[in-house]
Amino acid sequence: MLNDLNLELQGNSGVINMISLVDAFKQKMQHLSSKLQHHDLANFQNLSSELEMQGKACMQLDSGRYTEQIDNCLSEFDKRFQDFSLLEPVATFMCNPFREDAEVDSQASKIATLFHLNSSGVEDEILTLQADIQLKSRAHGQFWNLLTQEKYPNMRKCATSLTALFGSTYSCESAFSHMKIIKSKYRSTMNDDQLEVCLRLAVSSYCPDYASLADSIQCNSSE
Repeated sequence: MLNDLNLELQGNSGVINMISLVDAFKQKMQHLSSKLQHHDLANFQNLSSELEMQGKACMQLDSGRYTEQIDNCLSEFDKRFQDFSLLEPVATFMCNPFREDAEVDSQASKIATLFHLNSSGVEDEILTLQADIQLKSRAHGQFWNLLTQEKYPNMRKCATSLTALFGSTYSCESAFSHMKIIKSKYRSTMNDDQLEVCLRLAVSSYCPDYASLADSIQCNSSE
């Protein structure tokens, strides 16, 4: 499980997805700990086989030694990912801003504290947003791009900041690797502006619509 989590956390998946992955792992570990405490070895085939070879019943298992290891692992996760506990309620709201059980005062306070915004302004925008019928009908995909800067400056800043957060050093390492390839000894005359453009193309997942670009270019008819 830990190896699978390590692989899933690698890559440019974003901090929101990383929070979900870490939470899922912790819940799975807690579930396994509960299973061990009740001597249910359905998820521990190797351990069950070992007990059978020793001629012991499941109830004879000293589950404490195993649950202690799980508790230590969870404690270490809480230390290493303590920032996620601050981000998670804000990320949950930003992914589903129209939840009926959302407490506006509490949510606005968390957003304002995390991104250094005016709490009263955030409250006003949340209430306005949740009452917007047109936005409710379009709450999918690139939803936050639909909010205008004039009407929702705080909400847009929150969404932009949350999306821009690095969940890992993958993006930085990837950028340096691409830069090493792009700016080789054969391209020593490349200036910073050209390098920046090349890096943007290299690290971005954006794929241009070449057909539309070609159609938008007016061809000169040959005479």
